[in-house]
Parts: sequence; C-alpha cells; structure tokens
Amino acid sequence: MELILKMCTEAVIDAVHLNCRILGVGVSTGGRVNPQEGVILHSTKLIQEWSSIDIRTPISDALHLPVWVDNDGNCAALAEKKFGHGKGVENFVTIITGTGIGGGIIQHNELIHGSTFCAAELGHIMVSLDGPECMCGSRGCIEAYASGMALQKEAKRLHDEELLEVDGMVDLKKAESVSAIHLINAARLGNHKAEAVLRTAGMALGVGIINILHMVNPSLVILSGVLAAHYQAPVQQVIGQRALTSAQSIQVLTSDLEEPALLGAASMVLDYTTRRIY
Repeated sequence: MELILKMCTEAVIDAVHLNCRILGVGVSTGGRVNPQEGVILHSTKLIQEWSSIDIRTPISDALHLPVWVDNDGNCAALAEKKFGHGKGVENFVTIITGTGIGGGIIQHNELIHGSTFCAAELGHIMVSLDGPECMCGSRGCIEAYASGMALQKEAKRLHDEELLEVDGMVDLKKAESVSAIHLINAARLGNHKAEAVLRTAGMALGVGIINILHMVNPSLVILSGVLAAHYQAPVQQVIGQRALTSAQSIQVLTSDLEEPALLGAASMVLDYTTRRIY
C-alpha cells in the first residue's frame, strides 16, 4: 500500500505541474472487487495477500480525492464502452486474454456486477467436467485452457519433452524461460504439437464464449489482451460451428485500445464526476 500511495502522490504532483485538474482516482485490479465499498474481496493468486483489503479509504485519505475501484475486466468493458468498439453498443461482452482470462458484461448500457460481484468471472466458466486444474481450485475452466499461464505450462511441458523447438526458432536453451509466445511461434513454424495445444485453447475459449452468448445474448464480443489477435479467428469459427443459429452471426472483434483496464479506471472517474451511473 505504501508503494501505491507513493506512486499516487507523485502522479498528483506531476498533474499539478502540468496544470491538470484532478477529478479523482480510478483503480483497476485483478480479482473480485466490491466497487460500492472500494474493497478487494479476493485477489488473484498472483497477488494473494490482497484479499479483504479496503483500497479506497487510504488513497482517498492521503490525496483528499474521491476514489473508484473495480475489477480489471469490468474496467476493460467500461473502456470499450467509452472509447472503443463498444461505444454506442447497448449490449456487449469484453474478454481479456492475458496471464489469466477475465472480462466484463455491458447489458442495456450498464455494467453487470452481480449479487456477489462475480458476474463477469468469465475465465472460470467451465467447459469440461474433468479438464485441467485451474488456479481457482476447480477444473476445466476456460482459464485452465486458454490463459497465458495455461499456454506457458503446455509450452514448458513440450520443451521438457524436447518437442517444442522446430527449425527457425531461437534456441530455447538460451532463453530465460519458456513462454506462451514460444508456443505460438512454434505453431506458426509448423510444430503440430503446439498447433494442437492452441487449437484446444481456441476451442475452449470459443465454447465458453458460446455459453455467454446463450446466457446474455450480446450483439458484440470484444477480445482484448496480448492473446486476443491469436484467438479472434478460431473463436469466430467455433461460434459459427456450435452456437445456436440465432447467435452465430454475433461478431467477434479484437480491441484497438492500449491498456483498456487503465482506460476503464479513468472512465469510472469521468462517468461518476459527470454524474453518469454505470
């Protein structure tokens, strides 16, 4: 918390020097968040100690500014609504594809949080009853198939079995660590094992998105994050093959925004200070 407060204070000083008017502070974070209280209820395993943490009060007290807090997937959806493909779209879903899988749901122009603030935990939609173990403790979640961590795990497995490298790849013995990018590059260069992993990941993500389409029936799906470009085509294909006929025409786009979660944090401040409710 001390580091966050230090960074916020420095940002305020910079803004003052630039003659900027500071309306408030927006915070985007991983995990499940109660935006009404500004509390991180359960964080991701990457930041395990950040659970049941009131992040709003210390920042607001230190800076004497209003503070808004939400999940990074919800913030990404807000960014798309204000600045991206979701602008002017009444019903859409944003999926973040990165280290994990997250997202946000805009329904009738409002962000859906749910009764216990887990309405858009889209990475934990189960697509298999006995699939790989997920970091949430369950099995068969989208995140266990299609996240950056899942792809890295499969890349390391193939590397350990000496099945990842193909002609044209950088010598992985010199690499600091095997990553999802190595798996993607191997697939591009014709590694059939890597291709199979990505095909399964794309199928899992696509089937999970079909479940979303059948539940909330958005008119648009927006993929964001570092893996979005790799998933757009296979997801659209799976929807065309497996979704109900009335849902097959729903378009899947990749986001044009840089850092959508941070833009969404800013949009919370802008929306609230202009008296808009999300």
